[in-house]
Amino acid sequence: MKTIGYVIPCFPTLSETFTGVEMRAMIALGHHVVPFSFMKGQHFQRADIPLMKQCCYPSNLPYYSFRHITRSVRSLPFIYQQHEFGKLALIRQGLQLALWAHSYQCQHLHAHFAWHSSAIAIVAAKILNIPVSFVGHGADIYAGPQDLQAKLSHCQFCCAVTKAMHDHLQSLTKTPVHYLPCGIEEQNYPTLNNEWSPSKRFLFIGRLVEKKGLITLLKAIQRLKHPIEIDIVGDGPLKSELISFCKRHGLINAVSFLGSQNADWLRSHAQRYQGLIAPFTIANNGDTDTGPLVLKEALALGIPIITTNLVGCTEILCSDIGVMIQKDSPTELATAITNHQLKSYQELKTQRELGYRHVMKAFTAKAQAQRLSQWIEAL
Repeated sequence: MKTIGYVIPCFPTLSETFTGVEMRAMIALGHHVVPFSFMKGQHFQRADIPLMKQCCYPSNLPYYSFRHITRSVRSLPFIYQQHEFGKLALIRQGLQLALWAHSYQCQHLHAHFAWHSSAIAIVAAKILNIPVSFVGHGADIYAGPQDLQAKLSHCQFCCAVTKAMHDHLQSLTKTPVHYLPCGIEEQNYPTLNNEWSPSKRFLFIGRLVEKKGLITLLKAIQRLKHPIEIDIVGDGPLKSELISFCKRHGLINAVSFLGSQNADWLRSHAQRYQGLIAPFTIANNGDTDTGPLVLKEALALGIPIITTNLVGCTEILCSDIGVMIQKDSPTELATAITNHQLKSYQELKTQRELGYRHVMKAFTAKAQAQRLSQWIEAL
């Protein structure tokens, strides 16, 4: 099977777990996977440590590489179509990446995010005359696309993590676009715990940024006749603003900020929560969650879900396995929380079982890797 060079903006990271999950699934199928990243994250998942040790970073390579300089002419038509990146920098980094990929005998380059990682991967692939593909995730497609049309025209195929993104990208190009949702590692969720006896606490987990809808969550808690307690797991630029809001509105005893935690933490603490609240929205810059992995993890762990009816959520959930409300509506969210508290244990037990079966059928990393492998091997 082909040796695949993975080109990633930052690896490893604590939040973008899908890259490590995908690489491990491809390795399990028999591919030799070699990761390259432009930055090394300071915080990461324990499961990503073996891949981190294999990962190559620009500091490991010569700043200038002339090994394939004569072949860089192949990349010029693509480079001339780039407006977001300096053309000389693209050639330099493309030559640098080509040197690395050639040394590992990569037969395919696969980039995550349609930003500089994809642009440089395309340049390197053209220099080496090997196929290249990339995955669009969200902000790179909707909030801040960078020369997207050119990237689509110069790759062999593109992957979209939602069906809506697939339709959007395919409307822009004749290049094949494949639907490839992020998957979960099923070995981490072997069976559903039927001895579920949660506390009264709810859970939010994710980056503390605008698109997560946390202000809506706090306003909803204010409206509740029967107060709840919720743990906010994650970190981000809005943390101080959210804490200030809680202090001003008397929520400091109801809302606990636990900081960032790794995936092991969620698996070991899942049983204590009666529900996950994920009030996703669309940020002012257009950024939004696409196919949120946290929803799939919650289904696999048997945590009942309250979220919004954004496309990324409706493609994962249905009314039998999760509650979806309008975004940016504290009133609707408060009603959904109240209704959840009124559900019987048997109702929640049925919801948990249906959700577990659904995620294990539709969203495992193994199933997604098999499809990606077929597309790569067919080139």
